[in-house]
Amino acid sequence: MIKGDSVQKEFALVMGLLFAFIFLSFSPSSVFASELLIGTGEVGSFSYFAGKSVCRSIVSFDQEVSCRPVPSDNYTDNLTNVQAGSLDVALVNSKVLYDAFHNAGLFRFVALDYDQLRLLMPLYRMPISLIVRSEAKISAVGDLAGKRVNSGGSFTLQNLIFKELMAAEGWQQDSFSLYQSLSSVNAQDFIALQNGSVQGMLHVGMHPDARIDRYLDSGQMDLVGINGPNINTLIDSNAGFTAQAVPAGIYADLVADIETLSLETLLVTSADIDDETVELVLDAIISTKKRLQYTHPSFLERKTDIETLNNSYLHPHPASILFFQVNQNRL
Repeated sequence: MIKGDSVQKEFALVMGLLFAFIFLSFSPSSVFASELLIGTGEVGSFSYFAGKSVCRSIVSFDQEVSCRPVPSDNYTDNLTNVQAGSLDVALVNSKVLYDAFHNAGLFRFVALDYDQLRLLMPLYRMPISLIVRSEAKISAVGDLAGKRVNSGGSFTLQNLIFKELMAAEGWQQDSFSLYQSLSSVNAQDFIALQNGSVQGMLHVGMHPDARIDRYLDSGQMDLVGINGPNINTLIDSNAGFTAQAVPAGIYADLVADIETLSLETLLVTSADIDDETVELVLDAIISTKKRLQYTHPSFLERKTDIETLNNSYLHPHPASILFFQVNQNRL
């Protein structure tokens, strides 16, 4: 009888510990002991680098949290996985978001509703500029007409943006003396530009870029901004584009700022994510702002406020609005 009581007590103790563990695992505070997954672009991209930087900020801010970037080369993956809850947060550029919400671009064949996505904050802007051969006499986007151009590989972001520029300028493929769709794989695009079979192409990416620096230094290439009345109309249409200046001095031969087009990369999440996780991510980023900007000056270059959050077709997460209302003095 005594032995039976002892077994019952041990069983009750084990079950009590088990229930306590289950309760703690699913309690709201457990977010701070879990792993955060941040969707990014493919390995080697600036998006992936940014995701790693954000994760380092989160882990250094709260050492009980682990975080890792989850790379993907598919534009739809990050949005779909965030909405489904497979990712906590994702880095998504403004053009992709616009297309997803308006069934445009790569999303014109995607029958998915992204109404559960929510905005956390903008993280950085990525300039879009022209790389042109110096002898082609291309000093503005309008000068591309009649020239040999590369629009970028089919179904790439570069190709989609080039088609947007064509529409903005009223161009067709026969507006150019040669229209190609060369991929960046194995540097096909830069090889064509270097050997002269192409005179101009888009560059969608961060500056400084070591390869562009070499070409500019050689005197064979020029960096040209994408601006003008038609481009201003494109920006004002709120179709995912914004303006940005590539600063003078970022390359040795760049003696003046270049006003150009750009995309804004945003941190997005799901409407279902808890407020504590949102606050943790935002607090970690703002608290390590100087470290992030030392990592790359494009991070958090513009102040985020309530007007910024509300000036989007993507609804901000309620916890994000509250965070920026309370923390304006830290921004």
